[in-house]
Parts: sequence; C-alpha cells; structure tokens
Amino acid sequence: MAGNANYSTDFLTATLVNYMSGQAADALFNDVPLIEWLNGKGSVKRREAGGTKLIEPLMYARNSTVASYRGYDRLNISPQEGLTAAEFEWKQYSGAIAISGYEERVNTGKSAQIRLLETKWKQLRLSFMDELNTDCYADGTGNGGKDLVGLALMVDSTGTYGNIVRASNSWWAAQETAVGGALQIYGSTGMQRMMNDCAVGRGSMQPELLLTTQSIYEQYESLMAPYMRYTIASEGNAVFQSDSLMFRKARMIWDHSATSGVMYFLNSKVITFVVDQERDFKVRPFQEPNDQDAKVALILWMGALIANNCRHLGKLTGIS
Repeated sequence: MAGNANYSTDFLTATLVNYMSGQAADALFNDVPLIEWLNGKGSVKRREAGGTKLIEPLMYARNSTVASYRGYDRLNISPQEGLTAAEFEWKQYSGAIAISGYEERVNTGKSAQIRLLETKWKQLRLSFMDELNTDCYADGTGNGGKDLVGLALMVDSTGTYGNIVRASNSWWAAQETAVGGALQIYGSTGMQRMMNDCAVGRGSMQPELLLTTQSIYEQYESLMAPYMRYTIASEGNAVFQSDSLMFRKARMIWDHSATSGVMYFLNSKVITFVVDQERDFKVRPFQEPNDQDAKVALILWMGALIANNCRHLGKLTGIS
C-alpha cells in the first residue's frame, strides 16, 4: 500500500521550518523571565561559534598611565596589566519531534499535518523553555556538567567562574549578603545596601532587575503597599505585568523557578545570553529510523549565559 504522500520527510521538514520561522525567534524565550528581560535590554547576542570556548575580554584594573603633566615632563608609557579574559563553555540542548506511522495515517491531508506539527512544536517549545528556565538558576554541574551555567555560580562570591578562581581574584566576586531573616529595605543586610554595593560607587551601574521567588516578591509588596501605584511597563521588546514592582530604578519580578530564599540584583550591562547563530533552534531534517514506524526530527540549540563584570551583580540569601 502506498504511503501518505503528504508525509514525505522533505515536506515535513519544510513545513516545520516554515512554521518556526513564522514566529519571531526572540519570542521563543518569552517564557523565561531572565532571558526575556535580557532580550528586551538587547543583551541576547547571536554569534558564530568560532572555537571550543567563548572568550570574554575583561578589564579588572585601571590604566595607571593617566596623569596630569606640564611642558616637557616625561610621560608614563609603561605597559599595563589589568586585562585578562574569561573562558566559558558552549552548552548544547536538543529536543525531538516524532510522528508515528499511526499518527500519519489518522492525520491525512496537509491541514491536519500542519495542525499536528504545530501541537508537537508547542509542546517541545514549552519543554525547551522550562529546561532553560530551570538551568538559568543553576551552577552548571547538572547532567554531568553539560547544563547551562546559571546565576548560582555567576552571582556568587566564591568558586571558579569563567575559568577564573575568585579566591585569588577578588575583583571577580559578586556581592553576596546573608540576610538570615525577613526581607529588609535598610541596614547592612537590606536591599538599599546591596544596590549600593553592586553599583561600586557608580550610580549608572546600579542593578536594573531584582529577580526572586513569589514569596519574597510578596514580602516586598507588603512592605511597599502604602506607596504602590500600578502601571503597564515595557523594556525594549519585553512587556511586563501591570503590577510589576520597582525599587529605585530597578524592576522586580518573580519566577516560579527562582532559587528559594534568594533575591538576585542584576545588570544587563554585564550579562549576555549568547546564542550560536547556527544552532538557534536549528531543525535537522526528519529521518526514518530503521527499527521504528516513525519519522523523527531533532531541534538543536547551543549557547551560554555569561557575565563580564561580576562585582556589579549581587544577591541576598537566606531570606525567610
């Protein structure tokens, strides 16, 4: 018996690619609050993977040759230290869309096929986003070190990040304060102090986003209740809920995957979500396994979440 001509592997692949390209690529990240915010700030960057690692240039000390002079004074032309580079590993994720022979037979016709592919892609997209969202808060050790390196290691005062040991490079440490109690606005363990610590003396480098759990968000909301005004706010392409809160000029949002007891203080000027432009949810053609009555396509992604100046990032921990 002849197979369903509508289900040729070439046609299936073309249909899936066309359907995915009809959606804005950036919209694929709209279910991940951290990446959505970075995208709205222009900090999602697509690059070509030109090596086994991502090399991020860093500046950790000022140029000491800058000084006043007069007339025939000798000028300082001494070589400068203070420049180095962090090394980050590319991380890879994959998902599969499979169509069984049975599904092929009961979904005859192009329109039925497209509806089936849409449903399967939506399921895969949500699973992709859930996995990436969870890993955005992790330290990269999951799945044998193959998971995305997230905020748990990026925004920390210890450990090795970007192949730089913080114990011997204090300039590479993020700001970290243990609260050990309820959320506070003022004081040595309060939000105000952390904002100032992250700015490191420069108002322009104050955090722009406070990212936390629902319970901590609601703690802050109760503290601010007498002063609250609700507005609809947008940042670039990202539109936030009308009841999103502010602290100074920083927006506060919560995420169901956020780390319990932690409030992150983030700055898009120093964080980048890098995506390999050739693996930006790349569709591999549908193939027919030799031992299955099915057709399978792989969707591939490769990228990394990186920072180039951790001292402008911070977190309050142990919030009860």
